[in-house]
Amino acid sequence: MSASSVIDMYMQVLSSLSDDEKLDLIVKLTNSLRQKRKKKIEKTDMSVFDCFHEDWGGEGSSEEVADALRKARHFEREVTSW
Repeated sequence: MSASSVIDMYMQVLSSLSDDEKLDLIVKLTNSLRQKRKKKIEKTDMSVFDCFHEDWGGEGSSEEVADALRKARHFEREVTSW
C-alpha cells in the first residue's frame, strides 16, 4: 500500500469530523512530533561513548573505562637512539 493511498484512506475517515475535532487532532499530532523530536535531541546530547560502557563489562563511566585501558597498556618495544 503506497503512502498516498494510506493518506487518502485517513482523509476519507477524517472528513466526517467537525472542524474543532480536526483542529484537536492537528494539535495532538503536532505535540507527538515535538515529543519525538525532543527525545531525539535528548538522546544525541549524551556522550558518544556513553552507550558502550556496559559492553566493556564495567560499571564505571566511559572516562573511567578509557583511563583503565590506558593504564593497562604495556609497551615492550625498545626505541634505539640514532
